[in-house]
Amino acid sequence: MDHLAMYAWCGYLIWLCVPLAGWLGNFNKAVFVAFSVLGLVKLGLNLAAFWSASGSFALGKNARLVVGYMAQLVSGGAGDGQVPRYIVMGEAKKHVEKSAEGYRVKRDVLDDRFSSLVTLDRVWRQAEAEHGNGVLAQRPGLRDLCLSYSLFKLLRRRLSGYPLAEAGSEEALDFVLGGMGGASGDAGRVFRVLVDELRFASDFYYSPIPLCIFGGWCAALNYLCSVLLIVGAVAVGWIYLVKDVVHSTPYKVVTFLLLIAVALVEAWEVGCGVSSNWTKMALLGHYIRHEKTWRRSRFVHAILTAVIRLRLPTRWRHKIGQNSVLEPRRFLKRSGFLSEKLYGKAGLMRSVPVSQEVRDAVMRSLRSSYGRMDDKGSTAAQRVGAKVDWALYGGDGSSSSNTELILTWHVATRLFEMKSKSASPDMIAASHLSNYFAYLAAAAPELLPDSAEWCKKRYEEVSEDSRAALLGADGGNESAEVRYEQMTKALSGASRDAVLQRGAELGRHLVEQYGGEDEASACRILADFWSEMALYVAPSENVKGHVQAMARGGEFITLIWALLLHAGVTTRPDTPGSAAIP
Repeated sequence: MDHLAMYAWCGYLIWLCVPLAGWLGNFNKAVFVAFSVLGLVKLGLNLAAFWSASGSFALGKNARLVVGYMAQLVSGGAGDGQVPRYIVMGEAKKHVEKSAEGYRVKRDVLDDRFSSLVTLDRVWRQAEAEHGNGVLAQRPGLRDLCLSYSLFKLLRRRLSGYPLAEAGSEEALDFVLGGMGGASGDAGRVFRVLVDELRFASDFYYSPIPLCIFGGWCAALNYLCSVLLIVGAVAVGWIYLVKDVVHSTPYKVVTFLLLIAVALVEAWEVGCGVSSNWTKMALLGHYIRHEKTWRRSRFVHAILTAVIRLRLPTRWRHKIGQNSVLEPRRFLKRSGFLSEKLYGKAGLMRSVPVSQEVRDAVMRSLRSSYGRMDDKGSTAAQRVGAKVDWALYGGDGSSSSNTELILTWHVATRLFEMKSKSASPDMIAASHLSNYFAYLAAAAPELLPDSAEWCKKRYEEVSEDSRAALLGADGGNESAEVRYEQMTKALSGASRDAVLQRGAELGRHLVEQYGGEDEASACRILADFWSEMALYVAPSENVKGHVQAMARGGEFITLIWALLLHAGVTTRPDTPGSAAIP
């Protein structure tokens, strides 16, 4: 309505002013009118695309279709291959039938290997059949992009509030534990797939450019309108210069700045659209459905290759926030006013790229926690309900909240890291994850199991007490060993918070028991603890918190949340009644 009102006002100005500018000539008048009308045409095209998308089984009705289709697969129509028959693209009304349980995909469509409905197993088969001669075979990353797109469609059900039919499914769990169809099960590849999946989700919900609704001729017309608007802006600017329409210098500056802004916005939209993953998926859809024809064309191959190489920055930041209750200044940005306004408290804290060590640790714990059950008679629900083995790390029977457990182990990890000389992958993973959970407690408590208000209050209490305890213990140039002794003594004081006391005690225990030649064992214990904590915290009913995290660039815990959803894990394991803290 805002755009319609703007164009109504623009039309009134044209009707009022153009008859008075007879000295411009009919051609120049036509240029002005065409330039003004093009925006209205593009708005109409957008409205038509939105209307079409709202009734489309590929977009507007896609979540409901996938709900019924996944129930159909789980009940016996999924096939038994290594790669599941998840829907990738090509959904249309002709493929769908209604039933008492909701939408279903017709059986003859699933049985037709050349149907216009593309499933994930078909993408894998076609890549293998190309024998290195086709685009899919030459670029394995395109198969992974298809996987990301199909997983995004599965994720939309959760984001839209629909149930997951494959929750507790043995096949879903095995697919994820097996590396999501990858030959090696590489953790880096798995997380790249998840990042692309959440990029699709972030674009779908937050992109100012409606990339997802355009396809085929609609996309071509939209880009044509953008190109014509750029040409029109240049033509109008030329008319202003030649005819000297505006005499005042300030008005000239404003006019030309507005014309430049129009041209840049349209050019940016074309660039984003052409280089987006949505365009890549549209082209891949045509390639897969018309593969024989397209494979013969060198021109098509050249276009596909050129578009595939394009990649513009996206909303999703594959980074991990860092914070520490013992060294808060180390992880704060010097100037964070704009970052805080855009991203909240998370914008004030530094972040680092998610390291391969962190990804490996999480995947190792995933396979250990959910794939270690050897009893063939056990159900998938029992397997995905495996509890985090807190007792593995010792305990005295004292109870604690999840937030206090996180802060206790964070203090212990920081103290051990200060004393240790290890730079092993386990130590790197433990350090990054420990600082990340301290960041979540401070900046995104809604993503942790406890009440967000209570978690924030408890973090501030521990952080304030830590600053008071370390007031004179962390500002000198002492060696790491001396600082470790000073900080351990300061945090162990009788007047200190119980979290700090237990953290110092646990840190000292790790140093004394595993110091020297056995540091590797302590590093593995810490890496396992933090990666298992990530697996415990990630399953959540708080969909809103993860959607809001997408708006500020994404969170690593959201990646794990999505990973576990695809494995059929939708809720947290039963929380231990008394979390063990040494």
